[in-house]
Amino acid sequence: MTLNWLHKFSDWNPQVFRELKGRLKRRNVLLTVLGSLTTQIFVLLCFWSTLPVARPAVIGDDHHNAYCTGKGSYRWFECLYDSLGNPIVNWQRWWFDVFQAISWVLPFVLLIAGVYLLIGDLGKEERRGTLNFIRLSPQTSQKILLGKLLGVPAVPYLAVLLTLPLHGLAAIAAGMPISDVLSFYLLTMAVCAFCYTAALLYALMGGVQGWTGAVVIWMSYTLFYQLWHSWSDSSLRLQWFYFLINGSRTTALAFALLTLGTGTYGLWQAVNRRFRNPDLTLLSKKQSYGMTLCLEVWLIGFVFRDLTNYDRPFNDLILLGFFNLLWFMVLFAALTPQRQMLIDWARYRRERVTSAKQFWSRSIVKDLLWNEKSPALVAIALNLLLAAVVVVPWILSWQGSSPRQGLATIVLGSTFTLICAAIAQLMMFMKSPKRAVWAASTVTAVVILPPVALTVLQFSYTEVPLAWLFSIGAFTVFQQGVSMTTAFTAFLGHLGILSLLSLRLTRQLKRAGESEMKALLAASRG
Repeated sequence: MTLNWLHKFSDWNPQVFRELKGRLKRRNVLLTVLGSLTTQIFVLLCFWSTLPVARPAVIGDDHHNAYCTGKGSYRWFECLYDSLGNPIVNWQRWWFDVFQAISWVLPFVLLIAGVYLLIGDLGKEERRGTLNFIRLSPQTSQKILLGKLLGVPAVPYLAVLLTLPLHGLAAIAAGMPISDVLSFYLLTMAVCAFCYTAALLYALMGGVQGWTGAVVIWMSYTLFYQLWHSWSDSSLRLQWFYFLINGSRTTALAFALLTLGTGTYGLWQAVNRRFRNPDLTLLSKKQSYGMTLCLEVWLIGFVFRDLTNYDRPFNDLILLGFFNLLWFMVLFAALTPQRQMLIDWARYRRERVTSAKQFWSRSIVKDLLWNEKSPALVAIALNLLLAAVVVVPWILSWQGSSPRQGLATIVLGSTFTLICAAIAQLMMFMKSPKRAVWAASTVTAVVILPPVALTVLQFSYTEVPLAWLFSIGAFTVFQQGVSMTTAFTAFLGHLGILSLLSLRLTRQLKRAGESEMKALLAASRG
Protein backbone atom coordinates (compact mmCIF):
# COMPACT_ATOMS: atom_id res chain seq x y z
CA MET A 1 0.00 0.00 0.00
CA THR A 2 2.83 2.38 0.94
CA LEU A 3 4.73 1.55 -2.24
CA ASN A 4 1.64 2.28 -4.36
CA TRP A 5 1.23 5.65 -2.62
CA LEU A 6 4.88 6.52 -3.22
CA HIS A 7 4.61 5.56 -6.88
CA LYS A 8 1.55 7.74 -7.34
CA PHE A 9 3.25 10.63 -5.57
CA SER A 10 6.39 10.33 -7.70
CA ASP A 11 4.28 10.14 -10.87
CA TRP A 12 2.39 13.31 -9.89
CA ASN A 13 5.57 15.36 -9.56
CA PRO A 14 8.91 13.55 -9.83
CA GLN A 15 10.77 16.75 -8.90
CA VAL A 16 9.10 16.91 -5.48
CA PHE A 17 9.93 13.26 -4.86
CA ARG A 18 13.55 13.88 -5.90
CA GLU A 19 13.91 16.83 -3.55
CA LEU A 20 12.25 15.10 -0.59
CA LYS A 21 14.34 11.97 -1.08
CA GLY A 22 17.52 14.01 -1.07
CA ARG A 23 16.68 16.15 1.96
CA LEU A 24 14.58 14.06 4.34
CA LYS A 25 17.40 11.71 5.23
CA ARG A 26 17.53 10.06 8.64
CA ARG A 27 20.21 12.38 9.99
CA ASN A 28 18.40 15.54 8.81
CA VAL A 29 15.07 14.32 10.20
CA LEU A 30 16.54 13.47 13.62
CA LEU A 31 18.30 16.83 13.89
CA THR A 32 15.13 18.65 12.84
CA VAL A 33 12.96 16.80 15.38
CA LEU A 34 15.51 17.41 18.13
CA GLY A 35 15.88 21.09 17.24
CA SER A 36 12.14 21.69 17.03
CA LEU A 37 11.39 20.00 20.36
CA THR A 38 14.28 21.77 22.06
CA THR A 39 13.07 25.14 20.80
CA GLN A 40 9.52 24.47 22.03
CA ILE A 41 10.78 23.47 25.48
CA PHE A 42 12.99 26.56 25.58
CA VAL A 43 10.03 28.84 24.74
CA LEU A 44 7.87 27.23 27.44
CA LEU A 45 10.64 27.53 30.04
CA CYS A 46 11.17 31.20 29.14
CA PHE A 47 7.51 31.96 29.69
CA TRP A 48 7.37 29.76 32.77
CA SER A 49 10.10 31.86 34.32
CA THR A 50 7.91 34.95 34.00
CA LEU A 51 5.08 33.54 36.14
CA PRO A 52 4.52 35.09 39.58
CA VAL A 53 6.14 33.34 42.54
CA ALA A 54 4.61 32.43 45.89
CA ARG A 55 3.47 34.99 48.47
CA PRO A 56 6.32 37.35 49.51
CA ALA A 57 7.98 36.57 52.84
CA VAL A 58 7.45 40.11 54.15
CA ILE A 59 3.79 40.98 54.52
CA GLY A 60 2.87 44.13 52.72
CA ASP A 61 5.49 43.82 49.98
CA ASP A 62 4.12 45.00 46.68
CA HIS A 63 4.16 42.19 44.13
CA HIS A 64 3.05 42.78 40.55
CA ASN A 65 3.27 40.58 37.49
CA ALA A 66 1.98 40.50 33.92
CA TYR A 67 0.02 37.31 34.65
CA CYS A 68 -1.54 38.21 37.98
CA THR A 69 -5.27 38.81 38.37
CA GLY A 70 -5.53 41.85 40.64
CA LYS A 71 -5.87 45.53 39.84
CA GLY A 72 -3.43 47.09 37.42
CA SER A 73 -2.99 48.55 33.98
CA TYR A 74 -1.54 47.39 30.68
CA ARG A 75 0.99 44.63 31.53
CA TRP A 76 1.38 44.92 35.30
CA PHE A 77 -1.26 43.65 37.70
CA GLU A 78 -1.37 43.15 41.44
CA CYS A 79 -0.93 39.53 42.50
CA LEU A 80 -3.67 37.76 44.43
CA TYR A 81 -3.02 34.54 46.39
CA ASP A 82 -5.08 31.57 47.48
CA SER A 83 -5.25 30.19 51.02
CA LEU A 84 -2.00 28.24 50.53
CA GLY A 85 -0.08 31.30 49.40
CA ASN A 86 0.05 30.32 45.73
CA PRO A 87 -0.52 33.11 43.21
CA ILE A 88 -3.70 33.09 41.15
CA VAL A 89 -2.41 33.07 37.57
CA ASN A 90 -4.17 34.40 34.51
CA TRP A 91 -3.41 31.31 32.43
CA GLN A 92 -5.41 32.55 29.47
CA ARG A 93 -3.15 35.58 29.11
CA TRP A 94 -0.06 33.40 29.58
CA TRP A 95 -1.07 30.97 26.85
CA PHE A 96 -1.98 33.90 24.58
CA ASP A 97 1.56 35.25 24.90
CA VAL A 98 2.95 31.78 24.16
CA PHE A 99 0.72 31.68 21.07
CA GLN A 100 1.94 35.12 19.98
CA ALA A 101 5.60 34.15 20.40
CA ILE A 102 5.19 30.98 18.35
CA SER A 103 3.18 32.90 15.76
CA TRP A 104 6.17 35.21 15.29
CA VAL A 105 8.75 32.39 15.16
CA LEU A 106 6.97 30.07 12.70
CA PRO A 107 6.87 32.44 9.68
CA PHE A 108 10.35 33.67 10.57
CA VAL A 109 11.78 30.13 10.35
CA LEU A 110 9.87 29.33 7.17
CA LEU A 111 10.86 32.51 5.37
CA ILE A 112 14.51 32.81 6.38
CA ALA A 113 15.37 29.11 6.02
CA GLY A 114 13.21 28.57 2.93
CA VAL A 115 14.58 31.53 0.97
CA TYR A 116 18.16 30.65 1.93
CA LEU A 117 17.74 27.03 0.82
CA LEU A 118 15.97 27.88 -2.46
CA ILE A 119 18.62 30.38 -3.56
CA GLY A 120 21.43 28.05 -2.52
CA ASP A 121 19.86 25.05 -4.26
CA LEU A 122 19.38 26.76 -7.61
CA GLY A 123 22.86 28.28 -7.38
CA LYS A 124 24.32 24.82 -6.78
CA GLU A 125 22.31 23.35 -9.68
CA GLU A 126 23.59 26.13 -11.94
CA ARG A 127 27.24 25.58 -10.95
CA ARG A 128 27.01 21.82 -11.45
CA GLY A 129 25.24 22.18 -14.78
CA THR A 130 22.31 20.03 -13.65
CA LEU A 131 19.80 22.87 -14.08
CA ASN A 132 20.08 22.64 -17.87
CA PHE A 133 19.64 18.87 -17.58
CA ILE A 134 16.41 19.44 -15.60
CA ARG A 135 15.20 21.85 -18.29
CA LEU A 136 15.52 19.05 -20.87
CA SER A 137 13.34 16.67 -18.85
CA PRO A 138 9.82 15.89 -20.16
CA GLN A 139 8.27 17.63 -17.15
CA THR A 140 6.69 21.01 -17.63
CA SER A 141 8.49 24.01 -16.20
CA GLN A 142 5.57 24.64 -13.83
CA LYS A 143 5.93 21.17 -12.31
CA ILE A 144 9.67 21.49 -11.93
CA LEU A 145 9.41 24.88 -10.23
CA LEU A 146 6.54 23.70 -8.04
CA GLY A 147 8.68 20.73 -7.09
CA LYS A 148 11.43 23.11 -6.01
CA LEU A 149 9.02 25.19 -3.94
CA LEU A 150 7.54 22.16 -2.19
CA GLY A 151 10.66 20.04 -1.86
CA VAL A 152 13.67 22.26 -1.22
CA PRO A 153 12.37 23.78 2.08
CA ALA A 154 11.34 20.30 3.31
CA VAL A 155 13.35 20.57 6.54
CA PRO A 156 11.79 23.93 7.61
CA TYR A 157 8.38 22.50 6.71
CA LEU A 158 9.00 19.53 9.02
CA ALA A 159 10.22 21.76 11.86
CA VAL A 160 7.10 23.91 11.64
CA LEU A 161 4.75 20.91 11.43
CA LEU A 162 6.24 19.57 14.68
CA THR A 163 5.45 22.92 16.33
CA LEU A 164 1.80 23.02 15.27
CA PRO A 165 0.49 20.85 18.17
CA LEU A 166 1.89 23.25 20.78
CA HIS A 167 0.68 26.21 18.72
CA GLY A 168 -2.81 24.76 18.55
CA LEU A 169 -2.82 23.92 22.26
CA ALA A 170 -1.79 27.48 23.11
CA ALA A 171 -4.56 28.86 20.89
CA ILE A 172 -7.20 26.67 22.56
CA ALA A 173 -5.98 27.50 26.08
CA ALA A 174 -5.94 31.21 25.22
CA GLY A 175 -9.50 31.05 23.92
CA MET A 176 -8.49 32.09 20.41
CA PRO A 177 -11.23 31.79 17.77
CA ILE A 178 -10.48 29.09 15.21
CA SER A 179 -11.01 31.67 12.46
CA ASP A 180 -8.07 33.75 13.75
CA VAL A 181 -5.80 30.72 13.82
CA LEU A 182 -6.78 29.69 10.29
CA SER A 183 -6.31 33.29 9.12
CA PHE A 184 -2.78 33.23 10.51
CA TYR A 185 -1.99 30.01 8.64
CA LEU A 186 -3.46 31.32 5.38
CA LEU A 187 -1.52 34.57 5.62
CA THR A 188 1.71 32.71 6.42
CA MET A 189 1.27 30.47 3.38
CA ALA A 190 0.58 33.47 1.15
CA VAL A 191 3.65 35.36 2.38
CA CYS A 192 5.82 32.24 1.97
CA ALA A 193 4.54 31.69 -1.58
CA PHE A 194 5.37 35.29 -2.50
CA CYS A 195 8.85 35.27 -0.93
CA TYR A 196 9.75 31.80 -2.22
CA THR A 197 8.78 32.76 -5.77
CA ALA A 198 10.83 35.95 -5.47
CA ALA A 199 13.77 33.84 -4.24
CA LEU A 200 13.49 31.60 -7.32
CA LEU A 201 13.51 34.63 -9.59
CA TYR A 202 16.53 36.09 -7.82
CA ALA A 203 18.42 32.81 -8.17
CA LEU A 204 17.51 32.41 -11.86
CA MET A 205 18.78 35.94 -12.50
CA GLY A 206 22.20 34.94 -11.24
CA GLY A 207 21.92 35.50 -7.49
CA VAL A 208 23.84 32.78 -5.68
CA GLN A 209 24.25 34.31 -2.20
CA GLY A 210 21.53 32.78 -0.07
CA TRP A 211 22.44 34.92 2.92
CA THR A 212 21.63 38.08 0.92
CA GLY A 213 18.09 36.92 0.34
CA ALA A 214 17.79 35.81 3.97
CA VAL A 215 18.82 39.25 5.26
CA VAL A 216 16.38 41.02 2.93
CA ILE A 217 13.58 38.71 4.02
CA TRP A 218 14.43 39.20 7.68
CA MET A 219 14.18 43.00 7.34
CA SER A 220 11.04 42.80 5.19
CA TYR A 221 9.36 40.35 7.55
CA THR A 222 9.98 42.58 10.54
CA LEU A 223 8.46 45.54 8.69
CA PHE A 224 5.54 43.49 7.40
CA TYR A 225 4.82 42.13 10.88
CA GLN A 226 4.67 45.63 12.33
CA LEU A 227 2.47 46.91 9.50
CA TRP A 228 0.07 44.01 9.84
CA HIS A 229 -0.45 44.71 13.55
CA SER A 230 -0.83 48.43 12.83
CA TRP A 231 -3.42 47.78 10.13
CA SER A 232 -5.31 45.46 12.47
CA ASP A 233 -5.62 48.31 14.98
CA SER A 234 -9.13 49.72 14.67
CA SER A 235 -7.88 53.22 15.56
CA LEU A 236 -6.05 53.40 12.21
CA ARG A 237 -8.36 53.86 9.24
CA LEU A 238 -6.79 52.31 6.18
CA GLN A 239 -9.07 52.84 3.20
CA TRP A 240 -9.00 51.63 -0.38
CA PHE A 241 -11.57 53.31 -2.65
CA TYR A 242 -13.57 54.32 0.47
CA PHE A 243 -13.54 50.70 1.61
CA LEU A 244 -12.23 50.29 5.17
CA ILE A 245 -9.60 47.56 4.92
CA ASN A 246 -8.96 47.14 8.63
CA GLY A 247 -12.61 47.32 9.59
CA SER A 248 -12.42 43.64 10.48
CA ARG A 249 -9.88 40.82 10.40
CA THR A 250 -11.76 39.19 7.54
CA THR A 251 -11.51 42.20 5.23
CA ALA A 252 -7.87 42.80 6.18
CA LEU A 253 -7.03 39.16 5.49
CA ALA A 254 -8.92 39.15 2.19
CA PHE A 255 -7.12 42.28 1.02
CA ALA A 256 -3.71 40.92 2.06
CA LEU A 257 -4.35 37.58 0.34
CA LEU A 258 -5.54 39.28 -2.84
CA THR A 259 -2.50 41.56 -2.93
CA LEU A 260 -0.01 38.78 -2.20
CA GLY A 261 -1.74 36.43 -4.63
CA THR A 262 -1.57 38.95 -7.46
CA GLY A 263 2.08 39.69 -6.72
CA THR A 264 2.93 35.99 -6.57
CA TYR A 265 1.22 35.40 -9.91
CA GLY A 266 3.28 38.14 -11.54
CA LEU A 267 6.51 36.78 -10.08
CA TRP A 268 5.55 33.26 -11.18
CA GLN A 269 5.15 34.42 -14.78
CA ALA A 270 8.65 35.90 -14.71
CA VAL A 271 10.14 32.80 -13.06
CA ASN A 272 8.49 30.48 -15.55
CA ARG A 273 9.78 32.49 -18.54
CA ARG A 274 13.26 32.76 -17.10
CA PHE A 275 13.46 29.04 -16.38
CA ARG A 276 12.30 28.00 -19.85
CA ASN A 277 14.69 30.33 -21.65
CA PRO A 278 17.30 32.38 -19.73
CA ASP A 279 17.84 34.58 -22.79
CA LEU A 280 14.27 35.90 -22.84
CA THR A 281 13.21 39.07 -21.08
CA LEU A 282 11.67 38.52 -17.66
CA LEU A 283 8.25 39.66 -18.85
CA SER A 284 6.58 39.79 -22.20
CA LYS A 285 5.31 43.18 -23.28
CA LYS A 286 1.73 41.94 -23.04
CA GLN A 287 2.26 40.79 -19.46
CA SER A 288 3.77 44.14 -18.52
CA TYR A 289 0.68 46.03 -19.67
CA GLY A 290 -1.60 43.95 -17.46
CA MET A 291 0.70 44.22 -14.46
CA THR A 292 1.02 47.98 -14.79
CA LEU A 293 -2.74 48.39 -14.98
CA CYS A 294 -3.25 46.22 -11.87
CA LEU A 295 -0.57 48.09 -9.93
CA GLU A 296 -1.97 51.50 -10.82
CA VAL A 297 -5.50 50.56 -9.79
CA TRP A 298 -4.10 49.13 -6.54
CA LEU A 299 -2.11 52.29 -5.80
CA ILE A 300 -4.78 54.80 -6.75
CA GLY A 301 -7.19 53.11 -4.34
CA PHE A 302 -5.16 54.30 -1.34
CA VAL A 303 -5.23 57.98 -2.35
CA PHE A 304 -8.78 58.08 -3.68
CA ARG A 305 -10.59 60.05 -1.00
CA ASP A 306 -13.12 62.81 -0.41
CA LEU A 307 -11.18 65.85 -1.64
CA THR A 308 -13.70 68.31 -0.22
CA ASN A 309 -12.14 67.71 3.21
CA TYR A 310 -8.57 67.21 2.00
CA ASP A 311 -6.49 70.04 0.59
CA ARG A 312 -3.11 68.35 0.02
CA PRO A 313 -3.58 65.83 -2.80
CA PHE A 314 -0.15 66.72 -4.22
CA ASN A 315 1.46 64.81 -1.34
CA ASP A 316 -0.35 61.71 -2.49
CA LEU A 317 0.78 62.36 -6.07
CA ILE A 318 4.41 62.50 -4.90
CA LEU A 319 3.94 59.17 -3.13
CA LEU A 320 2.40 57.68 -6.27
CA GLY A 321 5.30 59.02 -8.30
CA PHE A 322 7.82 57.38 -5.97
CA PHE A 323 6.22 53.94 -6.25
CA ASN A 324 5.78 54.33 -10.00
CA LEU A 325 9.47 55.21 -10.35
CA LEU A 326 10.37 51.99 -8.54
CA TRP A 327 7.98 50.00 -10.72
CA PHE A 328 9.30 51.40 -13.98
CA MET A 329 12.86 50.70 -12.85
CA VAL A 330 11.72 47.09 -12.54
CA LEU A 331 10.16 47.28 -16.01
CA PHE A 332 13.45 48.55 -17.47
CA ALA A 333 15.13 45.38 -16.24
CA ALA A 334 12.21 43.12 -17.16
CA LEU A 335 11.53 44.38 -20.70
CA THR A 336 14.90 45.57 -22.04
CA PRO A 337 16.25 42.83 -24.36
CA GLN A 338 19.88 41.76 -24.49
CA ARG A 339 22.28 42.87 -27.23
CA GLN A 340 22.03 39.66 -29.24
CA MET A 341 18.23 39.75 -29.19
CA LEU A 342 18.30 43.32 -30.55
CA ILE A 343 20.74 42.31 -33.29
CA ASP A 344 18.49 39.38 -34.26
CA TRP A 345 15.50 41.70 -34.37
CA ALA A 346 17.37 44.28 -36.48
CA ARG A 347 18.37 41.57 -38.94
CA TYR A 348 14.76 40.37 -39.05
CA ARG A 349 13.66 43.92 -39.89
CA ARG A 350 16.27 44.12 -42.63
CA GLU A 351 15.03 40.90 -44.18
CA ARG A 352 11.49 42.26 -44.39
CA VAL A 353 12.29 45.51 -46.17
CA THR A 354 13.79 46.26 -49.56
CA SER A 355 15.81 49.31 -48.64
CA ALA A 356 17.17 51.16 -45.61
CA LYS A 357 14.51 53.86 -46.02
CA GLN A 358 11.80 51.34 -45.24
CA PHE A 359 13.41 50.15 -42.03
CA TRP A 360 10.76 51.91 -39.96
CA SER A 361 7.61 50.77 -41.77
CA ARG A 362 4.04 50.64 -40.52
CA SER A 363 4.45 47.13 -39.13
CA ILE A 364 7.14 48.45 -36.81
CA VAL A 365 4.49 49.74 -34.40
CA LYS A 366 3.09 46.26 -33.90
CA ASP A 367 6.60 44.89 -33.56
CA LEU A 368 7.62 47.44 -30.94
CA LEU A 369 4.44 46.87 -28.94
CA TRP A 370 4.43 43.06 -28.90
CA ASN A 371 7.70 41.57 -30.18
CA GLU A 372 9.87 40.51 -27.25
CA LYS A 373 13.12 41.06 -29.15
CA SER A 374 12.33 44.63 -30.14
CA PRO A 375 13.51 47.68 -28.13
CA ALA A 376 11.47 48.33 -24.99
CA LEU A 377 11.05 52.10 -25.40
CA VAL A 378 7.60 52.03 -27.04
CA ALA A 379 6.37 49.38 -24.60
CA ILE A 380 7.51 51.57 -21.69
CA ALA A 381 5.65 54.49 -23.27
CA LEU A 382 2.46 52.44 -23.46
CA ASN A 383 2.88 51.40 -19.83
CA LEU A 384 3.22 55.08 -18.92
CA LEU A 385 0.07 55.84 -20.89
CA LEU A 386 -1.84 53.13 -18.99
CA ALA A 387 -0.63 54.60 -15.71
CA ALA A 388 -1.76 58.06 -16.81
CA VAL A 389 -5.20 56.75 -17.82
CA VAL A 390 -5.72 55.60 -14.22
CA VAL A 391 -4.19 58.61 -12.44
CA VAL A 392 -5.39 61.54 -14.61
CA PRO A 393 -9.14 61.26 -13.74
CA TRP A 394 -8.17 61.48 -10.05
CA ILE A 395 -6.07 64.59 -10.73
CA LEU A 396 -8.93 66.22 -12.61
CA SER A 397 -11.13 65.76 -9.52
CA TRP A 398 -8.84 67.89 -7.36
CA GLN A 399 -10.51 70.76 -5.52
CA GLY A 400 -8.60 73.61 -3.95
CA SER A 401 -5.44 72.68 -5.89
CA SER A 402 -4.62 73.33 -9.49
CA PRO A 403 -5.06 70.18 -11.61
CA ARG A 404 -2.74 71.77 -14.20
CA GLN A 405 0.23 71.38 -11.86
CA GLY A 406 -0.62 67.73 -11.35
CA LEU A 407 -1.04 67.07 -15.07
CA ALA A 408 2.25 68.83 -15.84
CA THR A 409 3.94 66.64 -13.22
CA ILE A 410 2.58 63.51 -14.88
CA VAL A 411 3.75 64.63 -18.34
CA LEU A 412 7.28 65.59 -17.28
CA GLY A 413 7.56 62.51 -15.07
CA SER A 414 6.63 60.33 -18.05
CA THR A 415 9.14 61.96 -20.40
CA PHE A 416 11.87 61.69 -17.74
CA THR A 417 11.05 57.99 -17.36
CA LEU A 418 11.28 57.50 -21.14
CA ILE A 419 14.70 59.19 -21.14
CA CYS A 420 15.87 56.72 -18.48
CA ALA A 421 14.43 53.83 -20.53
CA ALA A 422 16.25 55.01 -23.66
CA ILE A 423 19.52 55.27 -21.72
CA ALA A 424 19.03 51.76 -20.33
CA GLN A 425 18.38 50.39 -23.82
CA LEU A 426 21.49 52.07 -25.23
CA MET A 427 23.59 50.68 -22.39
CA MET A 428 22.24 47.18 -23.01
CA PHE A 429 23.34 47.47 -26.64
CA MET A 430 26.98 47.86 -25.60
CA LYS A 431 29.51 45.13 -26.38
CA SER A 432 30.73 45.06 -22.80
CA PRO A 433 29.94 41.79 -20.94
CA LYS A 434 28.88 43.91 -17.93
CA ARG A 435 26.39 46.00 -19.88
CA ALA A 436 23.62 45.20 -17.36
CA VAL A 437 25.74 46.71 -14.59
CA TRP A 438 26.47 49.73 -16.79
CA ALA A 439 22.77 50.18 -17.55
CA ALA A 440 21.72 49.97 -13.89
CA SER A 441 24.52 52.29 -12.76
CA THR A 442 23.85 54.89 -15.46
CA VAL A 443 20.10 55.02 -14.85
CA THR A 444 20.66 55.25 -11.09
CA ALA A 445 23.10 58.11 -11.63
CA VAL A 446 20.63 59.94 -13.88
CA VAL A 447 17.96 59.65 -11.20
CA ILE A 448 20.04 60.50 -8.13
CA LEU A 449 22.94 62.75 -9.16
CA PRO A 450 21.08 65.80 -10.63
CA PRO A 451 19.07 66.67 -7.48
CA VAL A 452 22.12 65.93 -5.31
CA ALA A 453 24.32 68.21 -7.44
CA LEU A 454 21.72 70.99 -7.45
CA THR A 455 21.43 70.74 -3.68
CA VAL A 456 25.20 70.82 -3.16
CA LEU A 457 25.51 73.84 -5.48
CA GLN A 458 22.69 75.49 -3.50
CA PHE A 459 20.50 76.00 -6.55
CA SER A 460 17.09 76.53 -5.01
CA TYR A 461 14.06 75.17 -6.88
CA THR A 462 12.43 78.57 -6.42
CA GLU A 463 15.36 80.43 -8.06
CA VAL A 464 16.21 78.00 -10.89
CA PRO A 465 13.10 75.82 -11.30
CA LEU A 466 13.99 74.90 -14.88
CA ALA A 467 17.11 73.01 -13.77
CA TRP A 468 15.09 71.03 -11.22
CA LEU A 469 12.52 70.10 -13.86
CA PHE A 470 15.17 67.93 -15.53
CA SER A 471 15.34 65.66 -12.46
CA ILE A 472 13.06 63.79 -10.10
CA GLY A 473 13.00 67.02 -8.08
CA ALA A 474 10.31 68.22 -10.48
CA PHE A 475 7.72 67.00 -7.95
CA THR A 476 8.92 69.54 -5.40
CA VAL A 477 8.92 72.33 -7.98
CA PHE A 478 5.33 71.68 -9.03
CA GLN A 479 4.23 71.31 -5.43
CA GLN A 480 5.45 74.85 -4.72
CA GLY A 481 4.02 76.12 -7.99
CA VAL A 482 5.72 76.96 -11.28
CA SER A 483 4.64 78.79 -14.40
CA MET A 484 3.32 76.77 -17.31
CA THR A 485 5.82 78.54 -19.59
CA THR A 486 8.71 77.09 -17.58
CA ALA A 487 7.05 73.69 -17.54
CA PHE A 488 6.53 73.78 -21.31
CA THR A 489 10.17 74.78 -21.85
CA ALA A 490 11.27 71.80 -19.74
CA PHE A 491 8.92 69.55 -21.71
CA LEU A 492 10.51 70.65 -24.98
CA GLY A 493 13.93 69.98 -23.48
CA HIS A 494 12.84 66.48 -22.44
CA LEU A 495 11.55 65.81 -25.96
CA GLY A 496 14.84 67.01 -27.43
CA ILE A 497 16.91 64.70 -25.23
CA LEU A 498 14.56 61.80 -25.91
CA SER A 499 14.72 62.42 -29.65
CA LEU A 500 18.52 62.39 -29.66
CA LEU A 501 18.65 59.17 -27.68
CA SER A 502 16.03 57.53 -29.90
CA LEU A 503 17.87 58.63 -33.04
CA ARG A 504 21.11 57.15 -31.75
CA LEU A 505 19.38 53.89 -30.91
CA THR A 506 17.79 53.77 -34.37
CA ARG A 507 21.14 54.28 -36.10
CA GLN A 508 22.76 51.57 -34.00
CA LEU A 509 19.97 49.14 -34.82
CA LYS A 510 20.23 49.89 -38.55
CA ARG A 511 23.99 49.51 -38.48
CA ALA A 512 23.72 46.23 -36.58
CA GLY A 513 21.12 44.89 -39.01
CA GLU A 514 23.22 45.81 -42.04
CA SER A 515 26.38 44.27 -40.55
CA GLU A 516 24.56 41.07 -39.69
CA MET A 517 23.06 40.79 -43.18
CA LYS A 518 26.48 41.36 -44.78
CA ALA A 519 28.02 38.68 -42.61
CA LEU A 520 25.28 36.21 -43.52
CA LEU A 521 25.58 36.97 -47.24
CA ALA A 522 29.36 36.57 -47.11
CA ALA A 523 29.02 33.26 -45.30
CA SER A 524 26.45 31.98 -47.84
CA ARG A 525 28.66 32.95 -50.79
CA GLY A 526 31.70 31.34 -49.21
